[in-house]
Amino acid sequence: MTKQERLEKQAAKLVEMKSHEDELRKTGVRYIAGIDEVGRGPLAGPVYAAVVVLPEDFDVLGIDDSKKLSAKKREELDEIIRERALAYGIGVADNEEIDELNILNATKNAMIRAIINANAGLPAGEEIDCILVDAVHLDIDIRQESIIKGDEKCLSIAAASIVAKVARDNFMTMMDETYPGYDFASNKGYGTAAHYEGLRKFGQTPIHRRSFLRKFKETESSKGDTMAKTKVYAVRKGREIGIFNTWESCRRSVEGFSGAEYKSFSDPDEAVAYMGWTSRTELSEPGIKAYVDGSYDVASKRYAGAAVILNGDVVIELSQAYDDEQAELRNVAGEIMGARLAIDYCLNKGIDALTIYHDYEGVGRWGDDEWKANLEMTKTYKEYVANARKKMTIKFVKVKAHVGNKYNELADKLAKGALNMI
Repeated sequence: MTKQERLEKQAAKLVEMKSHEDELRKTGVRYIAGIDEVGRGPLAGPVYAAVVVLPEDFDVLGIDDSKKLSAKKREELDEIIRERALAYGIGVADNEEIDELNILNATKNAMIRAIINANAGLPAGEEIDCILVDAVHLDIDIRQESIIKGDEKCLSIAAASIVAKVARDNFMTMMDETYPGYDFASNKGYGTAAHYEGLRKFGQTPIHRRSFLRKFKETESSKGDTMAKTKVYAVRKGREIGIFNTWESCRRSVEGFSGAEYKSFSDPDEAVAYMGWTSRTELSEPGIKAYVDGSYDVASKRYAGAAVILNGDVVIELSQAYDDEQAELRNVAGEIMGARLAIDYCLNKGIDALTIYHDYEGVGRWGDDEWKANLEMTKTYKEYVANARKKMTIKFVKVKAHVGNKYNELADKLAKGALNMI
């Protein structure tokens, strides 16, 4: 096909895709909005919806179902659509909302948010007159028309599919930096082999949809496996004595240390016996303990960190809410600040040893300099921990979330309380 033939074909498709909207305009309908969503099927991340209100003279060639376009073409068209649209809006429902409501109702919420945002972009006093949507009915007082396979047949729905796709893809690429090891930049949260391998190695992240992982967990359990089965490393003689969750931590303790004694174990109880201890948690971790957690409020776009400090028989509860640009990291930002609250407490009290229990892998991985930090907050956090270690010993211990540990649950409650979510 020649370039001219291709352009003629695209022009004919444009006329065809505009036909229904043109008919509506002839009946007096002014602001026609196409709406579409992306991200119903992934194991991780939010569902995104976009609304686009196009002008009558919109004549850009190449608009089509976003799934049929290359990433480069989507990005080019996304910029043009947002520049030339009369209004557009994006709505999001995160993984927690999906788990709580189910994916269909969470998607509807995202769509309604997108409509509200698009209406705000129209001239004062004007509102969307008609919504074109692909087989979803929304509980709102606006005329709606359902168009099956609308992202292939209707121009404004196709445009909305592109805007939603680019926005969500950009978010998941950012999450790949926040949660390395799952290949989010490539799979966008869908269940690829690399994603499943990340789940087996590192467990769930705060952006995973628990309700979508039940079958995977059952399958892994039937194999006699677990979601984050890893070795532990016991060091009897080295720079630091103890049981470590990663080889990197063990290596720093024994590499170059004359007469080092260490061994890896699949069963933590065997590691405890090798050390000659009776309890890993009581004997391998000197100083005080802290359980940390974080939370994020979608409505206010604020996040909070919390720490439960165990100092002998004394329990100290710390929490603080934050409203800054780091909120883009959501719960992760809160967990990082929870760890910082615990470290700050020890530094202020002159305490020289702290064990931090955390349920998100990155709190320890960044703290132990095992993960690369790409974002400003994670870079600052790594530097902060490194400086704090000049004055005290800090150890990180990964724990499973929401399994009934009262201090972990208390930290979660404190973080939500700081945001007035409970």
